[in-house]
Amino acid sequence: MAEDVPTVAVASRAQAWLELVVHHRQGGLTVAAEAVLHTPLAVLVGASGAGKTTLLRAVAGLLRPQSGRIVVAGSEVWNSHAHLCLPPGRRGCGMVMQRPALFPAMTAAQNIAFGLASLSATQRKQRIEEMVALFRLQAFINRQPSSLSGGEQQRVAFARALAPHPRVLLLDEPFAGLNPELKEEILIDLEAWLRHRATPALHVTHDVAEAWRLAARNQADVLRIDAGRIVAQGSAASVLGPDRERLLVSLT
Repeated sequence: MAEDVPTVAVASRAQAWLELVVHHRQGGLTVAAEAVLHTPLAVLVGASGAGKTTLLRAVAGLLRPQSGRIVVAGSEVWNSHAHLCLPPGRRGCGMVMQRPALFPAMTAAQNIAFGLASLSATQRKQRIEEMVALFRLQAFINRQPSSLSGGEQQRVAFARALAPHPRVLLLDEPFAGLNPELKEEILIDLEAWLRHRATPALHVTHDVAEAWRLAARNQADVLRIDAGRIVAQGSAASVLGPDRERLLVSLT
């Protein structure tokens, strides 16, 4: 039987775009995490195997935890006690993972259009053009993933995730393996789009330096996860300060 998970205090829910109370046991890891997110960008940082991806997959609907509750943009998408579990396509979440996972037989344009079936042909065309311009995809829009570099594939993956105009964006270490210049280029474009669309995002990373940069320049909340539990939440300085000091000392 799954353990009881504490409920989130009602007072802390005001204006939150994500609430989660999750208990899930898988293999040797038990994730028992609780969080309420208010800042437009939140950064979840922790070591490999700490439970970061488990939480993200639970929010997206790709994993059904054993007990708890998840609310996305004010709408309850999962509640184990009420036997409520919306499928991924009805949660309004866009997701970009470390591996692009593009459809190999489709062109870049067809990959971007995949989640736009409910739009008219004119609207689909406009959305594709919007994403092509945002991520500078003009040169390879009609090419298949096998002919694209890793960075180009990841840009298409971002375009596909944003094309449906999701209510929230979930990022699971999407910049791992990209060179610093391309990573910064995509980040700048992405942050501008998220601000313009007022779309909140949860960014997962194991990289303390990356978490610091993202959180500091976006005034984002940082959440630290360790052994399946959220052990700290707050500003970059309050959560990552000691780690940053150790990192700076190691570089001198």
